[in-house]
Amino acid sequence: MTVPEENRPKTQTTDEIPEHRDENPSRPPGATGRTLREALEEAEVRPDDYDEQ
Repeated sequence: MTVPEENRPKTQTTDEIPEHRDENPSRPPGATGRTLREALEEAEVRPDDYDEQ
C-alpha cells in the first residue's frame, strides 16, 4: 500500500548528489536493442507456462 504524497513525512535536507558520473561504469548497460521475444527466449519463458483465462 502506498502513502499519499501529502501524508508523507517531510525532510529538511537533501542527500548530496555526485557532481560527475564515472566515465567507465562498472557494469555496461544491458538488454539494449533486444526485442521482447528475444528476452523471453533468453529467460526460457514459454506460452504453455501460463494458463489461459
